[in-house]
Parts: sequence; structure tokens; C-alpha cells
Amino acid sequence: MPEVSVIIPVHNTEALLDRTLGSLVRQTLRDIEILCVDDGSTDGSLGVLQAWAQKDPRIRVIAFPQNRGVAAARNAGFAESRGDYVYYLDSDDWIDDDHLAAMHAKALETGQDVVVNANYVQAFEDPAKDATSGNFGFIEGDGFYPAPQVQTFFPPVIWARLYKRAYLQRIGIAFPDVKGGAEDIYYAGLAELLQPRSYVFRGPFHHYWQREGSLFHQKTNGFHYIQSFKLLHDELLRRGVPTEEIRLFYAGPMILDTQEKFDFVRAFLLDIEAQVRRHTELYVAHDLFLLDAVCGSSDYADFLSRHNPNIALAFIRSRMKSMQRNG
Repeated sequence: MPEVSVIIPVHNTEALLDRTLGSLVRQTLRDIEILCVDDGSTDGSLGVLQAWAQKDPRIRVIAFPQNRGVAAARNAGFAESRGDYVYYLDSDDWIDDDHLAAMHAKALETGQDVVVNANYVQAFEDPAKDATSGNFGFIEGDGFYPAPQVQTFFPPVIWARLYKRAYLQRIGIAFPDVKGGAEDIYYAGLAELLQPRSYVFRGPFHHYWQREGSLFHQKTNGFHYIQSFKLLHDELLRRGVPTEEIRLFYAGPMILDTQEKFDFVRAFLLDIEAQVRRHTELYVAHDLFLLDAVCGSSDYADFLSRHNPNIALAFIRSRMKSMQRNG
């Protein structure tokens, strides 16, 4: 049984796979397996994966005949994995050589089911633009933090966490079929919040590739974030986990360009509005603008009469008008 299973969903990232897989085969923690799930790629990704698998027996390839989405790919990888711990990596990212060794050591040292490494770099084609993660307003040093605090203030990204397999199996978790990269919100959030605390440390770096066309840069992601947050909220309630002091949404790069999207977002925000207003310290001005704009509209036509469907643009315009009035 390997110490860590690394699960990588792959879809049309042929040009980036050598960098990603190279960072994994160089890991100082040698007892790992690398499960690459090709999600119906139409470029040469599958061939690159197969070539790497021939060079390193720790690499295994699962190939979908057609595209099924990142959630299905990760779930398939988990089903085939055998490691004591599970680590999810995107196919365009890479990690420092001692990254997995550090996370694994912290997991063994603390006995925690979820270990969070808060160090990452947003990496660009122009290295001068690279940005290193900060302290997120609550990380005072390596140590234990309440799980709701971690979920609220640290991005719910799947690649910043190492999970104990037995814990994931015990809670019966799977990635939901939500578009736009929002599946992390549910998975990381639920795994975090079904335990009282998480261990957070600053270790070797994860390099988070910022490329045009990636899921992160799609301007409609905000709606999918809301979908995932609603799934998380409903599942927490089903399991009897209090949600009173948990951040339950963020606006993100949202465009409410259809009646269906507006109705979905409005129904959820109305459901949680009272709770959000009791804990506005968990949210930023952009989030609260969305709450006011959507919950304060009687229907979609009323919303459109007062706001641009691009929430970021509507927020900026409202700020400019406020400055003009006060200025």
C-alpha cells in the first residue's frame, strides 16, 4: 500500500503534463502512486500520460472514452486509489519536490484526517506576476485551527489539503457534478467541517498555474459556486452540523444572465439571508452587494431594471455612484 495516492484529472493539457508529472516523480516521498484520469482528451494528453507510465511504474492511467467532467474523473481516481492518504492535483499545476513529504509528515505527527498546507504561488507565464499566498487574516503560525475558521477564511481548494483515506471513506464523500471548478467548495468544505479542527501549516509550495481559458477564469463561475455552496449547506444540515458561523456563499465572478440562474441564486440567498446578516463579518462587500441586489428584487425583471447582470460590474458602478454622492 503506498503512503499517498495522487489523483490528477486530465483534459487537453498536453503541453503542461511534463511539468506536472515531473514534479511528482521527483518527490522526496517515494512511496506514492500517481493516478492520471484522462477525461476524454482530444489532444495528445493520453499519449503523454502513457509514455510517463512506461517510464515510472508508480504512474497509472485511467482513460475515459469521452469527456465526463472533473468531478467524475476525480471520483474514478479515488475509487482506484490505494494509498493511506489522498492528494488531488490539477494537471496544469506542480509542486515543490518535498511537498508531499512535508504534508505526509504533518499528517502522521498530528494524527489529523485533514492537513492544510497554506503556502502556494499563483504562477503566470510572466514570472514577474507570480504572487505568493498571504496569511488569510487568521494564520498566526503552524497549528490547529477551528474547522469553520479554516473553511471561512482559507480558499476551499482541493489541492491545498492532504486527506486520510479512511476518513473520506467513513464520511462517504464524493465530488458533485457541478461545473466551473466549483466542486472543490463542496468537497473541501464538507471534509473540513465534519471535523472540529484542521491542522494548518506553511510548507513547501504548490504552484497554481494561471492560464487563460482555465476554469478559474470563466466569468460565469460565480453561479456554479452558489450551486456548490447550496449542496454543502444542505448536506451539513442533513448531517446535523451547525451552519450559523460558516461562510455560505461568495459572489465570485458571477453573471446572472438568465432567469433560471437568478431564481436559483435568489431562492438560496433568501433561505440563508437572516443568518448571513447576523454574521456579515464573514463576508466581503461584493458578497453583501449581491445579497442586497438579489434579495431586494421582486423578480428577474425588477433585478435587471436596477442592476447589470454582471455582478462585479454592477458592484463597481454602485461604488462609483456612492462616491459621487458623498463626494
